[in-house]
Amino acid sequence: MGFDDLAKLPLKDYAPFIHYVRFPSFKNLEPGTRIDFLSPITVLVGPNGTNKSSILRSLQGCPDNNNIGNFWFDTDLDPIKDGTANRYIHGYKLPSGGFAEVIKARVNRSDRNPDYFETSAPRLRDGMHKMPDMDETPATDRKYRVSTRWKSIEKDVLYFDFRQEIPAYDIHFYFNWRGRSSGLVEKKKLVRRRAHHVRQALQNLESSHRLYKKDRILEPAVSLTSDEVKAVSFVLGRTYSQIRIVKHDLFDVEGYTAQMKTDHLAYSEAFAGSGEFAAVMMVRGLFQAPEKSLILMDEPETSLHPGAQQALMEIIYKQVLVKKLQVVITTHSPAIVSDLPPSSIKMLGVNESTGRVGLLSQAALAAEAFHRIGATFSPKSIFVEDDLAAEIILRASRLIGFDFLRTINIKIVPGGAGSISARLIPVLPHSSPDSIVLLDGDRRPPQFLRDPALVPDGELEDELKKVSVPANHFKNGGNDKSLSKVYQDQRSLLQWVYERLHYLPGSRPEQLLMELAGIPVLEAKAAKSYWKERAFSELGLMPGETVTSAQILDSQKRFLAGIDRTNALMKNICDLLQKLMTG
Repeated sequence: MGFDDLAKLPLKDYAPFIHYVRFPSFKNLEPGTRIDFLSPITVLVGPNGTNKSSILRSLQGCPDNNNIGNFWFDTDLDPIKDGTANRYIHGYKLPSGGFAEVIKARVNRSDRNPDYFETSAPRLRDGMHKMPDMDETPATDRKYRVSTRWKSIEKDVLYFDFRQEIPAYDIHFYFNWRGRSSGLVEKKKLVRRRAHHVRQALQNLESSHRLYKKDRILEPAVSLTSDEVKAVSFVLGRTYSQIRIVKHDLFDVEGYTAQMKTDHLAYSEAFAGSGEFAAVMMVRGLFQAPEKSLILMDEPETSLHPGAQQALMEIIYKQVLVKKLQVVITTHSPAIVSDLPPSSIKMLGVNESTGRVGLLSQAALAAEAFHRIGATFSPKSIFVEDDLAAEIILRASRLIGFDFLRTINIKIVPGGAGSISARLIPVLPHSSPDSIVLLDGDRRPPQFLRDPALVPDGELEDELKKVSVPANHFKNGGNDKSLSKVYQDQRSLLQWVYERLHYLPGSRPEQLLMELAGIPVLEAKAAKSYWKERAFSELGLMPGETVTSAQILDSQKRFLAGIDRTNALMKNICDLLQKLMTG
């Protein structure tokens, strides 16, 4: 299985699972913003200031054993307005198949902790349903409610903020505060005096270590399991033989020390890169998380190079499959989202007219997310036969959205379908393997291509001929190719064609345009005449004047501009493009 399979995983296996969260009134989010969790891994993407971390904190506060008020509270510097109660709602599935909706609202009462978010009865004005009577509630659902409300979801939550995951050595050495010497000489002396105590704790895996009549171990020293060590090695691209960690205050600050060993070296995080320490803590947290936990990761790319970020995502995916974890990640990194399906990518942005943050897409392409966060990317090429086919694709792309439009590069091939099949397709797998060929509907073969894996060697050439792609060029060129190599090359080309060659709906583009207009479809020649006469009429030309192909195309473009996504056929074209771009 791969990342594309995320959307296919049955979410019932991950229950209890937060299926959605919505925000009637919360921080700077647009009232009514809703995020649906459509797969076990969800990534929130958006520029700085789009409340991504706040959304993570709200999710952390969904179970009753957590309170978002511990992280967001009223001060004179940052007061929380009292006019409208800040609140949010999470939904999870009940055994009967219905949904429980739970609202968490800030109490804001003088006789209570004003920063506490507590559950309350359903608020009808927030679109919640009135609680059914207890005897009307299915027996399977009753343990999930009390008399006036549904209970909060029961789920272990682990929150990782890797910008704050700082080792003990760095806290001691790089942070200063009053009442403590900030000189480098004094700091080095303290590390030298105390380092052997840390080494002893790690070597002996101590759970207690006294110094100056005080126990300095805050969490027992542990040695990572062999699977955890392998995972860290995979993320960082080097081989470790042993990794140990301990939380202590031997440097007079609270923090972790990690010791890494390879076949040649043994060293602590003081001499390692910050990425090594971050990878150790991330992997350890993932592997130690209870089954079906909610894992919240705030910018896990911190201190990791792009290759390590992608490797980390593979580790996360494997743990999701094994332990049925629900993972929500905020990121600015293209490497984190590059392999994810659209259902896993939520795109946030600021509404320029209101200044509030809204959800731009429940299911965004990775390339759309790249554009949203200002990252560079290479648009995917779509090769078509003519100008009108290009304009149809361009209109559909605009209806999908500007971010989608930036992900494609439409290329018209002189010579049409014959040139594309005979000259372009044989070289695209090597020159532009991620590109797509989208031919007119009348080029669709009468028989579907078979799965290349199921085609015998001797039938590969005939299969390629179905789509007018020459296969005999593999036998030319004077390279004296063996027959097995010819079959290998033919199968490779057929696989590319099977995945990358597609067709527009209908027949010729002129006829497709008539279908979009709801006009009975004419023969191809008559359809061309229809658009020619339409352009002639629009321009008010006189008998004897000639309408040019450019003027006809302009008329067709004006017609396309009036087609929106409520048109069923145009919606099908939009859906086709989005499907092709995720391949």
